[in-house]
Amino acid sequence: MPEFLSDIPASFPPSAIVTGSFDGLHRGHRFLFDKLRETAYSEGLASVVFTFEPHPSLTLNPGKAPPLLTTFEERKKLFAGIPVDKVIFYPFDRSFARMTGKEFIDFLKRHFNLQHLIVGYDHRFGSDRLENPEQIKRLASDANVRVSFFSPLRDKDGNIISSSLIRRKIQDRKIREANALLGYDYMMSGEVVHGSKFGRKIGFPTANLSVADKHKLIPPEGVYFVEAEMGSQRVPGVMNIGKRPTVNTNEKSILPEVHLLDYDGDLYGKNIRVYFKKFHRHEEKFPDISTLKERIASDVRSARQFFRRK
Repeated sequence: MPEFLSDIPASFPPSAIVTGSFDGLHRGHRFLFDKLRETAYSEGLASVVFTFEPHPSLTLNPGKAPPLLTTFEERKKLFAGIPVDKVIFYPFDRSFARMTGKEFIDFLKRHFNLQHLIVGYDHRFGSDRLENPEQIKRLASDANVRVSFFSPLRDKDGNIISSSLIRRKIQDRKIREANALLGYDYMMSGEVVHGSKFGRKIGFPTANLSVADKHKLIPPEGVYFVEAEMGSQRVPGVMNIGKRPTVNTNEKSILPEVHLLDYDGDLYGKNIRVYFKKFHRHEEKFPDISTLKERIASDVRSARQFFRRK
């Protein structure tokens, strides 16, 4: 497990560093981390990921920032499985954002002993948004730093694997395609809160999820097959995201709620993590509660078949 840092240490080992926001820690990011690790090993350096918290777009342009694939806690969980030496979550504020590309390279050199800079295909440095390889090489050379540039990783259709592509897949409900690009199942975390208990009344109790981060990307309205993680236990389930039009036509907010298969524990007040496996169907308004119950029962049967085939 890498060492996590959030400030400037008193001393730092000679390092190869890759820097970026890394929202999603998807396969494209992991490809870059592999290159970082290979470079560090071949040169006897520490392998270091320098990333930011909060995401820069939330500081620079909060009104137009894209929703997050991963919250801070989710990124920490994913980084824990990345075989690098150190991960730095550096505070990103407007003062830090004013650094030019040259100042940023000098900052990494001075405080984190940068020796070799790893650069992905679309990374831009500093407030002046440096992206020209020759210009970056020149500035790095002035700081006595080596630079390696790497091309993007592409999917089977030739598309560059990126956070923006994955967001579009999720927003289009193409969950399995998004998961393939991520390299893991898309997740959503939150606290189980009290709801109307309508599901319990009709025989399908649900855990209502208060999503932990308001910037988190919540998949669109619909019914999904999911797995809920509670500690070391994972339980399959059916999640509805929507406004429950059959029973509450005045509901304005999106309510994620999950019915867990063969689970009868008390989850109120507990934090759970839901992993999305497959989009099943769009949300519908049914003519009556009886028809709604029949459809939910059908959803549950389909979910059982899906998880049996896994």
